[in-house]
Amino acid sequence: MAFIGCAGVPNRYGGFEAFVEYCGPEIASKVEEVFVTCDAGLYEDVSTIYKGMHRIFINTPANGWQSIFHDLFAFFKVFKRSTHIVVLGVSGGVWFPFFRILCDILKKKLIVNVDGVEWRREKFSFFKRCVIWIFDRLAQIFSHVVIYDNVGLKDFLINGGRRKSVFIAYSGDHVIRKTEEVVVRQGGLTICRIEPENNIEMLILGALRAGLKNYKIVGNWNSSKYGINIRNKYSAYPNLSLLDPIYDPMDLAKIREECAVYLHGHSVGGTNPSLVEMLFYDCRIICFDVIFNREAAKDAAEYFRDVDSLALEINATEKIIKNRSIIREMYKSKFIANEYLKLLQ
Repeated sequence: MAFIGCAGVPNRYGGFEAFVEYCGPEIASKVEEVFVTCDAGLYEDVSTIYKGMHRIFINTPANGWQSIFHDLFAFFKVFKRSTHIVVLGVSGGVWFPFFRILCDILKKKLIVNVDGVEWRREKFSFFKRCVIWIFDRLAQIFSHVVIYDNVGLKDFLINGGRRKSVFIAYSGDHVIRKTEEVVVRQGGLTICRIEPENNIEMLILGALRAGLKNYKIVGNWNSSKYGINIRNKYSAYPNLSLLDPIYDPMDLAKIREECAVYLHGHSVGGTNPSLVEMLFYDCRIICFDVIFNREAAKDAAEYFRDVDSLALEINATEKIIKNRSIIREMYKSKFIANEYLKLLQ
């Protein structure tokens, strides 16, 4: 089995990379070989084996407009070496008719994980959203299997894609817990990309209105004008800490364990990996009220629609954190890996 379309392992970017890093080794333990293509520009260590997976480096960046060509080059790097090719995302959708012909000739299986509803993201121009919409459709039409990570995404699949689709979520049990230490939970936390779809300003205003002390937002503030402007606007508030990305697992575990409430503003499907990971901690979780978040967290979270309702939820003292043992089962890496292994049958 081969995974292409992500930035690579170990995780240096986001959800797809976290999935491959933590579920890939479990898959590799059950099959002969697992290949993962990586963005060569992100790694100093270019060793070919990582946790039992074969890394193949592509010199073309895996993100931005160049991802269209990254996926093309990645496909040919793994085509002869794997019978099942899983494309993570639809950036290479324009090539899927060609991919499908080659796969059919040599009886290989072309699988796509469509990620979220990328063509609805406000950060893209109208032209880019149209292009992504076309790529998404092409990927669904010409793949053998369509994977969606959130039940709320099924309504966004075309009829042809829905008939050959399978629901497989992200894993979250790879997070580190610091349960051996005495933890005093206080303040709030958000970990996300700093994008309009994550409702950053709404989260900040709700936290300020509620008087939430020591609210930390961890994200890529310097990657866009949007992030730079918001950071400049609110950085002087003493109860806000607007932090750069944190990748060290122990540092992430510390701030997650210590927060009393996690605020999640993700609004465009499907499942956000940060939310799944927080379900394995014991703080309160308050999510923006869209179907994607409700399907992901169900009754393990509370929900808000605007600044006022967010402030009310933050200050609600009668809320009791429900037992999350059942919902955690569906997000365990071993379970997720087995769902992918079923695609080999």
